Amino acid sequence: MKYQKLPVFFLYLFFACAACNKDEIIAEKAVHVVINGYNGSDDKLQVNIDTTRYEETSSNAKSLLQPASLVGFNAVYTYRPGSGEQVLTIKNPLTDSIVYSSPLPASGTKMLINFLYIDGKIQELHPPAANASTNKLGFYVRYQGNEAPFDISLYRRDAATGMEYRHYLAKNVRPGNWIYIDYVPVENFINKNDVNNSTVYFTKAGTVDQWAFLDDETQSKLSVQGLGFPKEDEKGLVQPYFIIPRGWELGFSRLFFYPDKK
Repeated sequence: MKYQKLPVFFLYLFFACAACNKDEIIAEKAVHVVINGYNGSDDKLQVNIDTTRYEETSSNAKSLLQPASLVGFNAVYTYRPGSGEQVLTIKNPLTDSIVYSSPLPASGTKMLINFLYIDGKIQELHPPAANASTNKLGFYVRYQGNEAPFDISLYRRDAATGMEYRHYLAKNVRPGNWIYIDYVPVENFINKNDVNNSTVYFTKAGTVDQWAFLDDETQSKLSVQGLGFPKEDEKGLVQPYFIIPRGWELGFSRLFFYPDKK
């Protein structure tokens, strides 16, 4: 009889172990970490969370933050609650100096970081408060060696009729400063298709055909698709953009963004 009971014993043991493993899996917490912005230093910067280092070989992140480049770090970090405070740091591995540090959120599953490291220091963002009656769009253009003013406009050419439409977002803007504007979708730029088929133009102040950056069209315009511009009936959003000519195109990073917005 005792030989017949052995399989039952092992069966109980199997389910007991499975239950233990299930409890261990449930006990782990996962945090989605997203870092957007710009590394304006001459060195690569490294992201660390507790003892985890995200390096060139990391498969779950865009490895190191490259010098003089836009930042788009994206990783999922898991840990066991009760194992102590988990701190994210961004450091220069050459000098072992920490340039940014913040604990992971005590609640929630997302950590969204705006990281602008320019001229050897973190640039603090001071976005305006949300307003339920409008949207707030912010622009910061890094264009070194040139302080000439420029205009920012929304442009669309109707593919069926050939009609051209333009709406000015801001005029006489200068590089190196934040500017925030009130924005709600306007006529000819209201529905989703019209907005996604539009382009943001940066032209020299007072002109419509002289490109603001390096006198080059590709480095002076951005497709609205991907910028997450407010569409019809959307209000109360605050959306800053960091913008920089990159030698072959105009680059941008969405800050203080809404990750679920399409």
